[in-house]
Amino acid sequence: MADVVVGAFVDTEEVLPDEKVVDMDPTMRRLDPDQTQFTTMTSRMPSRASTREKFNWLEEQYVNNLFTVAAAGYASGATAIPVGATDTNSIQPNDILRNMRTGEAMLVTAIPSAGNLTVRATRLGSAAAAAGTSGDKLVFIGSAFPQGSSYPQPKYSRRVLGYNYTQTFRTSWVFSGTATSIELYGGREPAKEAARKAVEHKRELEHNGFFGARDFFTITDPQGTSGGLIEFIVTNKQNVGGELTSDFLDLFLATVLAKGSSDKVIFTGTQGAYYISRFHRSGQGAFWQPQPQTIHGVRVDGVISGVFGYQVPVVVKKEWSNYPTGASGYNGNLFVIDMTNVERRPLRDRDTALLTARQNPGDDKVAAEYLTEMGWEVAQERTHGLLTGIA
Repeated sequence: MADVVVGAFVDTEEVLPDEKVVDMDPTMRRLDPDQTQFTTMTSRMPSRASTREKFNWLEEQYVNNLFTVAAAGYASGATAIPVGATDTNSIQPNDILRNMRTGEAMLVTAIPSAGNLTVRATRLGSAAAAAGTSGDKLVFIGSAFPQGSSYPQPKYSRRVLGYNYTQTFRTSWVFSGTATSIELYGGREPAKEAARKAVEHKRELEHNGFFGARDFFTITDPQGTSGGLIEFIVTNKQNVGGELTSDFLDLFLATVLAKGSSDKVIFTGTQGAYYISRFHRSGQGAFWQPQPQTIHGVRVDGVISGVFGYQVPVVVKKEWSNYPTGASGYNGNLFVIDMTNVERRPLRDRDTALLTARQNPGDDKVAAEYLTEMGWEVAQERTHGLLTGIA
């Protein structure tokens, strides 16, 4: 029986708490939007299914034509020229090399051992003999064979085998049967959780694409981990060590854009984006185009005019703002990716799928998961670039 309360008026505290209708905004406010642009781009590009847990690809390049003087260099007029041990694989007798610093041209007469050249004491052309220092660059400018010479030994550029492993990504959720039946603001579960987990699963793939580590091992069962871009990029990798200037970025792009295709995209943390956005404001050229554009189906935040006349889209990874900048964290990273040399490689029949009814038989629960087994093919690492330490 209800109690009878006598008072002058009824205030809000007289009403039972469960009698009040909650004023709830139906919109779910999320801290971070979906920022998986790299995964979205590669998902919309052609990809090939992998047929096993390890997948391979072949890479090749033309015979090397640029060599480096090694050790302590050589004296003026010397006939023994030290170079890198692997450089002699691309040099044969009767090749002509020119020291790009001194201008002297030398005729190779013999290759006595790996890393050592014998050249004619008298230099070719108008440039006089000069001392060479360690690090000087020797460029191959053609071969000159004597009349009636025998057939020369060929130069052969060996193919390189690239490889990576597939990695199994699993993102799950479990609810009691009761929890799935009650009415909730914003919709019932587990539908809401499934939407959240879809984004979280995609973020896993995104992080692996940039920062994954390549390995395959056995603890109790075989386990593969897929290497990401940071694992493969070796040649065009520089530490900025502070402020990113337009000159630094231009010189870096001049190197990266020289190889591969013109389909390059920059992915940068907010620290790199901060400096790039300043280029235009400080009158350093038309680096930034603020109007909305889409590249590979993803909105980009700006476009930089490249050294070779290319336009390089800039995608800002806002999520990386959670990380430290400079040498201490990945918000100080800037990737330049040749999209034609990056490919998703899902294992056959194991691309991203929503798997339901994962609960044990007899459990009064609803369990499901997103499962993906895939890896990344990152070919020709010299066509990509990575700047670190932007602070």
